[in-house]
Parts: sequence; C-alpha cells; structure tokens
Amino acid sequence: MRFLCLHGAIGNIENISIQLAPLQKELARDYAASFHYINGLPKGSSNLMSHFFTGFEEYFGAGPHYRWAEDGGVAEESMISRVRKIPVGQNPEDVMRDLAGDREVAWKNHDDVMQYLYDTFEENPDIGGIIGYSEGASIAATFILDEQRRFEETGRERRIKCAMFITGWPPIDPHKGIVLADQEDDLIDVPSLHVVGANDPFRHGAYALYNVCDPDTAALFDTGKGHTIPRSGLVITELGDAIRDLIAKSQEAF
Repeated sequence: MRFLCLHGAIGNIENISIQLAPLQKELARDYAASFHYINGLPKGSSNLMSHFFTGFEEYFGAGPHYRWAEDGGVAEESMISRVRKIPVGQNPEDVMRDLAGDREVAWKNHDDVMQYLYDTFEENPDIGGIIGYSEGASIAATFILDEQRRFEETGRERRIKCAMFITGWPPIDPHKGIVLADQEDDLIDVPSLHVVGANDPFRHGAYALYNVCDPDTAALFDTGKGHTIPRSGLVITELGDAIRDLIAKSQEAF
C-alpha cells in the first residue's frame, strides 16, 4: 500500500522523509508499503516558534518550514505556542479543553487544506493510506472525517483505507474546534495505528485522537520515547509489523 505522509507543524518534506526513512526501508523489504510526501500549503508557512527558544533550526532543520492549520493566533495566542505549556487534567479530553481554554479554536484555511489533499489524491490514484506526524496527524484525521461526510452526503468514493497517527492530535472541526470523543458521536471508522510515546509531554493529544477512532480497529503502539518518530533498533521492525497488520485490517474492511 502507498501512504501519503504529512509532516508536523514547522516541518517539510525533507525533514519528514529523513525521520521516516528507516521505517520506509523496513517496509520496502517485502514491498509492504511505500511513502509519498507533500509539504503544507505555502501560505501556511511559519517561523513563529523561533521567537520562543534558541536552537530553532538545530531542532526543526533548515527551512522553509510549513504549518498545516492556520488558527489565527499570533505569538503566545497561537495554538502551536500554547501546546508548549500543555496543562494537566483528569483525562485526555479535559486536557484538550484546558489547552483551548476560552479561546475559539478556528481553522482559517480548512477548506484550502482539504482541497489540497483531495487534489493530491486525484493526482496519485495509487495512494490508499495516510500517515501523519503531530499536527499532520490532526490534519489526516480531519481529512478522514471529511471523506466520511462526503461519502454519506454524495456517495463519493473514499480513498483512505487506513491511517497511522504518530504522536498525533485530535481532528479539528472548522466550526466547533477540537473534536473530542465525549462531545461527538462520529468516529474515524478506518483501521488506525496510533504511535504514542510514554514520555511524550503531549501524549494526551495522542490519546484523545485514539479515543475518536473505532475501538474495534484502532491499535496503540507505545515507543516508550517522547514526541518523536522512532528511527532505530528493534522498534522499527516491530512498528513495521504493526503497519503490516494495519494494512491487512484495511483489506478485510474494504
């Protein structure tokens, strides 16, 4: 299966392809899967986090850097800045609500991003899965829900058969904000694999994303690490096998 890969916030094709290279090599061993990478929309470009800590380029790599979702915030009011001070709560949903606070979580370029992804799938008919890292996982989840909605309303064929979310975040409704399991009835119904890190300070977002997916076809994979993509060791082989299982589930479901 061929997967569309979406980088995280303040990322690009070069960074995500390097991060996923060991996993891509593992999956190429038996031709189980291949990856296709795209950048976020140019007008979603942002270097805003460079104002908040030193060593920006050492951490994120050389630019240009892209974001997917423009939430209308600037400086400390931007969602991407607030997540660096993530609160604690009784459950993942409470943490997400505390993170948003009283602010309205808007997604100004939602329609542009969705159309960009639909166009990408039209141009690449061999893609049947999607992988998202961090903010890219939230965008991937949002797209899957949009595909579900379009299928129900128009019968338009769905392209995404399965998804892998790496240290991800819940989907975003352009009108309601963050989609949470205790507030919404619609679940992501395609088989999904959720790569989480026990030491990830943002892991509550990953669990909130897991909770909006069909529990019968969603699987957790704990790397024991932080907010990173695994790149070496036995975990690559194990993750490769988990993706093979994910693909097998999708073939049974569709």
